[in-house]
Amino acid sequence: MSSESDASSSYFTDYTVNQVIKALMKKYKLDYKSAHDMVYNGGLKIYSTMDSKAQKAVEDGFNEGSYFPSLTGLKKDSSGNIVSDKGSITLYAYDNMIQDDKFVLQDGEYKNNADGSITLYKNKRLNIYKTSTANGTDYSLELKPSYVIENSSLYIVPGGYINIPSNSKSMDKSGNLVISAKFIKNNSKLVTTVDGNPAFTDKLYILQDKVIQPQGAMVITEVGTGKVKAMVGGRGVTGKQLYNRAINPRQPGSSIKPLAVYSAALQRSYEYAEQGQKYPLVDPGNDKQGTDNYGDYLTAASVIIDEPIKINGRIWPKNSNNRYSGPMTMRKGMQTSTNVVAVKLYEQIGADYSASMVEKYGISTLNKSANGDMNPAALALGGLSKGVSPYEMAEAYATFPNGGVRVENRVFTKVVDRDGHTILTTEKKKHKVLDEGVAYIMVTMLKSVVNGGTGSNAAISGVEVGGKTGTTSSNYDIWFDGITPKYAASLWIGTDVNIPLTSSSVSAASLWSRIMRNVPNIRKGSYKSAPSNVVHKNGEYFTKGTEGGLGNKPDEESEETEIIEEEQEQTNQPQSSNNNSNNQGNNQGNQGNNQGNQGNQGNQGNQGNNQGNNQGQPGNP
Repeated sequence: MSSESDASSSYFTDYTVNQVIKALMKKYKLDYKSAHDMVYNGGLKIYSTMDSKAQKAVEDGFNEGSYFPSLTGLKKDSSGNIVSDKGSITLYAYDNMIQDDKFVLQDGEYKNNADGSITLYKNKRLNIYKTSTANGTDYSLELKPSYVIENSSLYIVPGGYINIPSNSKSMDKSGNLVISAKFIKNNSKLVTTVDGNPAFTDKLYILQDKVIQPQGAMVITEVGTGKVKAMVGGRGVTGKQLYNRAINPRQPGSSIKPLAVYSAALQRSYEYAEQGQKYPLVDPGNDKQGTDNYGDYLTAASVIIDEPIKINGRIWPKNSNNRYSGPMTMRKGMQTSTNVVAVKLYEQIGADYSASMVEKYGISTLNKSANGDMNPAALALGGLSKGVSPYEMAEAYATFPNGGVRVENRVFTKVVDRDGHTILTTEKKKHKVLDEGVAYIMVTMLKSVVNGGTGSNAAISGVEVGGKTGTTSSNYDIWFDGITPKYAASLWIGTDVNIPLTSSSVSAASLWSRIMRNVPNIRKGSYKSAPSNVVHKNGEYFTKGTEGGLGNKPDEESEETEIIEEEQEQTNQPQSSNNNSNNQGNNQGNQGNNQGNQGNQGNQGNQGNNQGNNQGQPGNP
């Protein structure tokens, strides 16, 4: 694979190869095996979009452990297993899984049958799955994740596989797995006993490599072209086909607000003004403000009162400092990541319009079902049921400095066969999301977040940085999604299970800055100039026609509203650790079967995916 130099990265390379395989299958109507063989055995040359220096900047940043926050708030049971708030086991202590290189079945986990077979009970330390293969039905037996602490760092062992031939396994009516007497009798070096209990030796099971926590993922894309310049999906692991957190969703927290709320409000107002209509403000009946102070339209200068509001009979959302800051402009609300401001704007926009905007930004994981994301906890505060990926967030944020036009990410430009013929090409795929004037105003608001707001740690000397922080409940996930004139980049930090971090997204903003300042040409280029439909009035920007009906700017937007991110940023979302643990196990099984029980790293993947999906979800207000 060719890039701007010969350097490569497994995360970027593996993803690019997979995209090429998909493109070959689609264009030439090939099956997976044929396309795979073309890539690996057909002498193809893939021209990637990767900038090796940008890739190295991310990798170097991820290799420095001191840049990452520590873990805190570990809850353990009497056996040393890490448990959720509800007491369910999230991670087993490694010594509770493996002793003297053996997995020893405990009382209550099995039954010795009269015919010499062994029944393994479901929902214990082993996951049992029924799978379908080309040869019929099989049953997968996998170890649940565990943890070990080495040199004060926590590592997760994502699980492992117990390799028993399909003809030696069966499932009873209760979903328990039965290992045949013949297999046990003929494989005494694989299945033995310890103190009378059956035990599997290390010749029978394969453990995945341990993975340091917390983890991270980052994607850098070029504004205007969609060319992905760097992608890293984890740290502290090497190899091929690694679990790529850059393309798997996690809870975005407040980093969703510019997409679902702030730009949506400005764009909707622009549309009404174009139609010659004032914005149809609604009184939600749950606050004192009603429709006052917004102006004729929702604009960066609209005054929104940060005050207690009631939704479904309870005061929500709350700021973690349990206080409210009074009147502030929309711009200030985004700058300080004030939750009430975002929810009030959501009430004016409505779920349908907010969700449609999120989808226009290219977010593919939005759940629009009745019990999904069509609520303020998800759209206004980022508690999405499936989360978002750094890959899609980088693409979405690149829309702002590109004048409101989203360009789909791409990781290769062309593929050439061994005879020099070009067999695949990629072109810019553009989608209009925002009016150019709205995009310009959003860029100024994103820059405000860095110039004196929650994202101040993302600043880089010599370039104007804009962006948005994101923090989920208990600091499970921390984000910074940022822009410069030339690049948009999304950075996520978190653990592969629900373990709180010691820092909120100020750490993500700091690491983002450390990395991006080393990206080539980061200080080159300039943002688009204000288009002709942007007017400047009383120190604020408006799209033409939306500047009317404004009241006075709040006099006191200083000390009351200068709230540090740790106090204001979090989404106040209760945890769903039980769902996490269940999904973690289910996906281990699926990935293990798909990989044919052969890859040590592959299974991390879906495990982390679903761990992220369910963590930090809000209770719907």
